[in-house]
Amino acid sequence: MKIAIIGAGLAGLSCAFELERNGITPVIFEKRSFIGENYMFPSTTLRLFDRGFNNPVKYLKKKYDLSLIPFSPLREITMKGPTKEGTVSGKLGYVFMRGDEKESLENQIAKHIRTPMHFDTYINLEDVKNDFDYIIVATGDETVANRLGVWHTTTTVYTRVALVLGNFKVGCAKMWVNRDYDKACYAFLSPHSKKSARLLLSVNDISPHEFDYYWNNFVRLEEVKYKINETRDIVTRLGYVSTAKVGNVYLTGNAAGLIDDFLGFGAINAIESGILAAKAIIKGKDYNEMVKSIKNHVAGIHELRKMINEFDNDDYDRLIKILTMPVIKRIIYNNPLAKVQSITSAAKEFNNMKHKRQRRFSKS
Repeated sequence: MKIAIIGAGLAGLSCAFELERNGITPVIFEKRSFIGENYMFPSTTLRLFDRGFNNPVKYLKKKYDLSLIPFSPLREITMKGPTKEGTVSGKLGYVFMRGDEKESLENQIAKHIRTPMHFDTYINLEDVKNDFDYIIVATGDETVANRLGVWHTTTTVYTRVALVLGNFKVGCAKMWVNRDYDKACYAFLSPHSKKSARLLLSVNDISPHEFDYYWNNFVRLEEVKYKINETRDIVTRLGYVSTAKVGNVYLTGNAAGLIDDFLGFGAINAIESGILAAKAIIKGKDYNEMVKSIKNHVAGIHELRKMINEFDNDDYDRLIKILTMPVIKRIIYNNPLAKVQSITSAAKEFNNMKHKRQRRFSKS
């Protein structure tokens, strides 16, 4: 059985891991000269948005025998709106390292496999699809799905990631929301040591030349005083696929639209979809059916995204006030049943109340 994996990121490495466990050695093609990204950044998981499990580390170990070690638990998030600020603390999730960090998720998975990797090799799907029995697309973007005619973009997000120096508490993150500099997205700070952190700003649906305007607004309005050592700009197109399998081609991770378009989480989805693609091939099962729960979860978060798109700055302040109330914190952050559906319902009710207030105001 000849299997090609295009991309040496989380999904591609995880697929190779599962194939090897079942006695199959694929081949990985990577257009870059390394696995993962060429810079380090923290990746966060939140219990609040976990897909039916409270602990992704235990989940992946129990279900797929994949052992991963997080960089740190996420113990605290400070949320800052235009005028309101609040903090939630507890067992909120995990921080994982990504990219070229020695213990990054990519490198942790790579240690489990022996699959040959061909770096600096760009693969055109049309040139190789007849040379392999199966092809796993794990490129981290929508390019192949778009060429196959199954991709549908929902939003385009521009992100600037900065390495900043200062005094930080590991496991304690900060999040900013303000329409004046992030539209319907957010800024986020996640430390990876006591002296350094990654600061990112994401802005949706703008043109590239506008990004400096939003970044400068953020730095000015939030009085960002951190020393900025380097910055990197990333463009991500988020969306969904009408099918995750086309002929002998399996789409995984963000190539299958499995990053949510609310906070941009997708690491665990990428890992699991890579494993499920391998299982589908090994057992002759329906891959689309196997990833259905992941796609449904991402679709549910998309409904939340659409509601948040209608928020203004007053709404952000009210939401932060509500989310950091002691009673609400206990219900949402400590209750495993209070997942995306509950949050989406709350956001929907929030918007309904807003529209009612607007109608009353317009009548008066």
